[in-house]
Order: sequence, then C-alpha cells, then structure tokens
Amino acid sequence: MGDIGILGGSFDPFHNGHLSIAKAAMHECGLAQILLLPAKVQPFKIGREMASEEDRVAMVRLIARQNQNFIVSTVEAYSEEVSYTYKTLRTLKTQYPNDRLHFILGTDAFLSLESWYQGRALLQEFPFIVGVRPGYKVSETEMTVERFRRDYDARIKILHNRILEVSSTEIKENIKAGKSIRALVPVPVERYIHEHRLYQGIY
Repeated sequence: MGDIGILGGSFDPFHNGHLSIAKAAMHECGLAQILLLPAKVQPFKIGREMASEEDRVAMVRLIARQNQNFIVSTVEAYSEEVSYTYKTLRTLKTQYPNDRLHFILGTDAFLSLESWYQGRALLQEFPFIVGVRPGYKVSETEMTVERFRRDYDARIKILHNRILEVSSTEIKENIKAGKSIRALVPVPVERYIHEHRLYQGIY
C-alpha cells in the first residue's frame, strides 16, 4: 500500500505554485506518488481565454515526465459529466484500490470544503493535505482543522513549506504584455506555451 497525493486544478497553465505545493506534499507527507488531475473547463469559465483540455493535459504530462513519481489522470479532463471531487476520488479509489488517496488543496478551498458536494462524506472518507501560506488565515485554518477532526474524524495534514504565490492571471497578463514568464512556470511549460501560441488573445 502506498500514499498518493492528488493535486487537481484547471492548470491553465500549470505553474511554479502548483509544483511547489506538490513537492512540499511529497516531501512532508512521505507520498509515493503525486497524481496531477487537470479539470474540465467549467461552465462559469466559458468566454474566458482558456487553453483546451488537450493543451492543459499536454503541459501537465511534460511536468510528469520531468518529475519522478508524478503521474497524470485525465478522469476529469475528458469526462462528459460535471466533475465533483467526491465522485472523482471514488472513481480513483477503484483504480488504486490498494493505496491511500490524499487530496491536496489550498487554504481557501479547504475552509469551504464542508459546503462542497458530499463535503461531509469527503472529510470522513479521504485524508487531506492543506497548503497554507505563512500568516494567511492561519488561526482560522487551525480552528477549522480541529473542528473537522472533531466532527468527522477527518485526517488532515497542514504543510509548512513556503507556498509560492503565482497566479494564472499574472502569467496571462505577462504573455499579453510581451513580458517573460520564465520565473512563473517550469521551463517545459514556458516552451509549450510559446510554441503553441497560447493565451495570445483577449481574456
């Protein structure tokens, strides 16, 4: 039995902030693998300049090739159904029946976890790894952790490594302005974005 960390997101594009939290989770939690889970474009994001599922999956695959023990799942990216984390984790559990699946997420998402689809069941059935920026809602996060442990017997690990603050909006704005994104994304992602002329339009 191994421990697998699952990091999901639009990954539009995958950036150094994603890589930082993935590596921190692997190091601090002794994970055997990191599973990168690109999400399908959500209906509320239609109309924004977003890369296709194919491009976003391709960029994440480049990251997995470069980082040992990183793997990619397209269970959400190519699904025809609305992606709910609970359903996705149940599906992944059938694919990895002998492993423990840990869902990795940031502070804001964690604080609202109880209101997610089947949020209570999520907390009861799966362990969570929370990436917290130093000084950012620390007390609120710690109080929520204690409450979730008390109410749902939840298994929660808070990361202590520094999480880089990088946003996809900043990356796209730099591209539009002709500025470098080298400090914001891994080299293979930078190369892919330029070669495929992604995020050149108005958003």
